[in-house]
Amino acid sequence: MDPSESLIAAELLRALESRTFARAARARDLLRYLIDSKRSGHAGRLKESAIALDVFGRSASTYDSTTDGIVRVSVNRLRELLDRYYADEGRQSGLRFEIQRGGYTPIIRRSTPPGLPDLPRIAVLPLANFTGSPQNEALCDGLTEDIIDAMTRVPDVRVIARTSSFRFKGMTIDIRSVARDLSADALLEGSVQIVGDRLRVTAQLIFGSDGTHLWSHAFTFASSERRELQEALIDIMLRSLKPGGTAPVAAPTLPASISPQAQSLIDQARGLNVTQMPDNLTYAETLAQRATELVPEHADAWFVLAMVRYSQRSVLTSTATADGVPSAADALQRALALDPNNAQAISLSAYLLITESLQWTEALKRAQSAAALAPNHGGVNGRLAFIQMCFGQLAEAVATYAHVFSLDPLAPPARYHYALALAASGRTDDALACIADGRRALGDSLLRQETLCSVLEMSGDDATAASVSQIALAQHPASVSAMMHVGYSLAARGALDEARALCARYTDTSTIAAGTQHYIRMYIESGGKDDAAFFNHAMTVANSRDPHVMMLPNALIFKKYHADSRWQVLLRALNYPGA
Repeated sequence: MDPSESLIAAELLRALESRTFARAARARDLLRYLIDSKRSGHAGRLKESAIALDVFGRSASTYDSTTDGIVRVSVNRLRELLDRYYADEGRQSGLRFEIQRGGYTPIIRRSTPPGLPDLPRIAVLPLANFTGSPQNEALCDGLTEDIIDAMTRVPDVRVIARTSSFRFKGMTIDIRSVARDLSADALLEGSVQIVGDRLRVTAQLIFGSDGTHLWSHAFTFASSERRELQEALIDIMLRSLKPGGTAPVAAPTLPASISPQAQSLIDQARGLNVTQMPDNLTYAETLAQRATELVPEHADAWFVLAMVRYSQRSVLTSTATADGVPSAADALQRALALDPNNAQAISLSAYLLITESLQWTEALKRAQSAAALAPNHGGVNGRLAFIQMCFGQLAEAVATYAHVFSLDPLAPPARYHYALALAASGRTDDALACIADGRRALGDSLLRQETLCSVLEMSGDDATAASVSQIALAQHPASVSAMMHVGYSLAARGALDEARALCARYTDTSTIAAGTQHYIRMYIESGGKDDAAFFNHAMTVANSRDPHVMMLPNALIFKKYHADSRWQVLLRALNYPGA
């Protein structure tokens, strides 16, 4: 925002003449100096030494900041007085003065509007790359994702997930339209520049209802002080989003800053993992592995490596070395040893407890603890919802997926996983409506077609599922998942040999992990009547430690086998609770 000089002068006078500052002459002098520096355009050059000389009369020849902490102590005192003033006498002020965390630059912002909800929704849009180099895209995306991740740990604020906010990357947009699409109360947008060895992030917090600015500020730090930059930016966001208040809600704990080179590797690996494409995952693992070598004590580097390795073992079109990809467990263990409260790492470890150790109950507890640490993280809550599905806790899974969908409204996985949960809980009409709305909002996609097939198969509408799956495979002939649904429909119509032949053309290859191949065959066999073949493949999956082992106990597509005595044998092989 850019308030007029008269408004700034009036607010400064009110603060200086308030009861709060009546007995704080030093704080009055400091506040006047900082605000005047801001108004004159010199705030960007504020240094501790200049403040010591200009405000506190220190001598240039004798002042040493390492032994004289007058500036730091006085600035902290000023922050406390400003909080006290705006909580009392300045409560109705239209403007607010704050001092940037980690620096001395004053921030002048609008007061938080009374209409902001108690649990505001904020969207962090991708920071624009104004560095002049396309190679810094990963830096800008990484900064954005770090801010989103940190905000998810704050219970008093809901933050829109990356997959939805990044849909607007590089677009010329009307901020009010974006706010409507994301159901966001406020949006953070900005840009990144590199000046020498310093990062300059210019950011604005904008109200979604009318497009007006709450504040606009330039944050400048050394490239190696990325954590400090994030803390300063998040601090002012939390202060301004707290309705009617001035003191910030509890700020999240951020990982320590690391070298720009190592951070760049992590940013690139994380971005490549989002694509879930085999070649990208292979390269992402190389980058993440290199990051762990450069910064072996950095938890986030180990978590990203674990995440990429888990992705490699999970995708249906895995790499040719899928069975040879190292387990994510070792990297995840390192990440948790370095940061025991890393919610994403805890969440992913819940999956591994099932797939590698068959510890179902402990996995559920761990997923719940991760969601408690990051109550508004889409990925963390999505994993909890999936494990709830594994346990047959369908009402809980629907509620959790609904929360994930609210955090990530433009992400196809959030929407369509929610639809699957609705169908699994017997709400087929709601599931079909959710899928239809997704087509209108997001366009058609393979994931929409796959989800529709699954819902139709669950509800027994095999004829419509067969038609949809044939269209999906015709449009995406390399899709293993589309082939699975076509194969299922063939088996359901009695053409089991034809279904098996189709499956063989896709799975008789080294590009799909062995355990996953058996899961695909198991799924297709479930459409037919060869129960022995189904259970043979199912037992192989159970013994494979393949990620698809999680799908076995409560996938409704397999419900017809639950009364078979071999089903209990399978559950015991899975160490499933209550088997």
